Amino acid sequence: MAWKCPQCGFVHEDDATRRCEACGHTRAGTLALVSEATTKRLSVGVDTAIGKHLLQTFAGDDHVYAAEPQFLLARDLVHGGWSIAPAPGAKNPTFLNGAALGDAPAPLPEGAVITIGPTRLRLRVENEL
Repeated sequence: MAWKCPQCGFVHEDDATRRCEACGHTRAGTLALVSEATTKRLSVGVDTAIGKHLLQTFAGDDHVYAAEPQFLLARDLVHGGWSIAPAPGAKNPTFLNGAALGDAPAPLPEGAVITIGPTRLRLRVENEL
């Protein structure tokens, strides 16, 4: 199935192509968070606030360490892909690949690991189309 680049209008015949051949725009696609504790996954396709109630549906017992919300996932429409930002007011810090998130959104690459604190609630990031 073909897709049309929202940046330049170029039509791509191969739906599996993530990057526009004409302008370099990268499609955000769907983001999946995979719990290392349960192997269950949560797929999101729109900007989403992730917190305790949503995490309890797939991430195991460590959801109790999360706030409501804990972190924010957003599509990066300029560069493609996804970003993560801490939610204001979360008591425990959100970490990305072992480092605490700053105030600004951070790119969320394939294979990244999100945790609450340095070790709790390990979620692996997967990109889907």
